[in-house]
Amino acid sequence: MTAVILAGGKSIRMGSNKAFLKFKGKTFIERQIDLLSEIFDEIIISANTPSEYEYLNLPIIEDIYPEKGPLGGIYTGLINSRSLYTFMLACDMPFVEIELIKHLESITKGYDVVVPQSDRGLEPLHAFYSKNCIDPIKRELDRNNLRIISFFPHVNVKIVELDTLTPSDSFKNSIKNLNTKEEYKTITSSID
Repeated sequence: MTAVILAGGKSIRMGSNKAFLKFKGKTFIERQIDLLSEIFDEIIISANTPSEYEYLNLPIIEDIYPEKGPLGGIYTGLINSRSLYTFMLACDMPFVEIELIKHLESITKGYDVVVPQSDRGLEPLHAFYSKNCIDPIKRELDRNNLRIISFFPHVNVKIVELDTLTPSDSFKNSIKNLNTKEEYKTITSSID
């Protein structure tokens, strides 16, 4: 299996690259790599500034379609993945739960997308995608329709309600992402 860490965002609201924020002595991306390496054979970093990530000694891919946001990163990740299914993860989710990823992976058969849903809505940057998504995503990119879920009507999607899973609280933590300095200070101090 392959995991792609999406680290191509501009981090405008945070003011610095979110992948390199520290928590418990490690950067977010280092924590994710440690965790993902427990279950994935291949880990790829999707980033448009490859030199920043070279020290991690992992394959780094740049967007095939630049300036197309996370959807462009997902497309590039699927093209470069050696696996039928690829787990896509945003670099600003530092509290990822391995059990949630395993659960999502266990129900991929027969679906093109397996995506969690929280009280905020769908969480497409913590989801599995199959290679069947490549052409539908390309069509949306060509139309400059950059909402991640824009291609969902054209593929077989399984939505996993986090509230129905146990332990739902820690799984909700898994999909928590940080966008501002205030969120970073609040969440890291409350969980640390």
